[in-house]
Amino acid sequence: MSSHNHTHSDVLTFLLPSLPGPGAPGLLSILGLTYSTTLLGNGLLLLTICANTYLHQPQFSLLALLATTDLGLALSMLPTILDALWFPVPTISRDVCILQMCCLYTISTGQSSVLLAMALDRWLAVCHPLYYLAFFTPSRLAWTSLAFILRATIPLLPTPLLISSCSTCNLSLPFCFPTEVLQLSCGGRGWTYLAVSLLTTVSMDIVLITISYCLVLWEVVKRVSPAWQHKALRTFTAHICALLVFYGPLFVSALFPGSLPGSLVSLGLLASPAIHPLVYGIYSHRLRRGMLGVLGCPSTLRVAPRPKRSHP
Repeated sequence: MSSHNHTHSDVLTFLLPSLPGPGAPGLLSILGLTYSTTLLGNGLLLLTICANTYLHQPQFSLLALLATTDLGLALSMLPTILDALWFPVPTISRDVCILQMCCLYTISTGQSSVLLAMALDRWLAVCHPLYYLAFFTPSRLAWTSLAFILRATIPLLPTPLLISSCSTCNLSLPFCFPTEVLQLSCGGRGWTYLAVSLLTTVSMDIVLITISYCLVLWEVVKRVSPAWQHKALRTFTAHICALLVFYGPLFVSALFPGSLPGSLVSLGLLASPAIHPLVYGIYSHRLRRGMLGVLGCPSTLRVAPRPKRSHP
């Protein structure tokens, strides 16, 4: 009897849901398209920023960090998603589940930090342009990246202790999302700690991002012409939509684990890495020219000369 209880409390595998599920060939196609867009778009973005020296500026360095976190989020979910697609009864060991759980938490928190840094970057560039280049130096960007890493990893230190004595169960997602694993296996104790930590960090980022973008929008409305105001409003709306696509599934997965189908949550979490290259790349003229140049269109790199003014 004691042997049976011991084996039940120390099971070293978690059961994943099999994909695509009933009536999901369309979801499978969308999942493949989303992964292709994520890998190709963010890879092209990183290659463009690295290959063009005129893009070695704080704004594009932060964009490269965002593309790195997008790729990390997609790749950290890929192994278990493939298992759920290929095997009828996919499983994952406890140690690998903890590793994936820590990766997802670290990357999600880091991605939120990068989005906050990008919003503060735009606020400083628009509202305080004289201090912009003096503030965002390479050394400060390096220290900022280190602060992001520490901010994302320190809350994870007690996580292995919370899950070490937990029994296994069926997961509703095809990957080990932190709050779901701790809620289902630890009876809510670990879920409360990690959910509060994640939501506190993300909520603070959302408040600061909203304030930064509102200040930027107000400054643009005061200074520029109506035509440029319309363009700025379109860019602002696109950025807000990109933020909602990232934070919406993250909040749902953290607060209500298991409430939605695994395939739908997977698409929701993968939507932001696929959308970010489109939103932040298309609206930047210099980045657009660099991308076309990397793709083998050198003629697009030529800038048309300004017409000379006729002197009376």
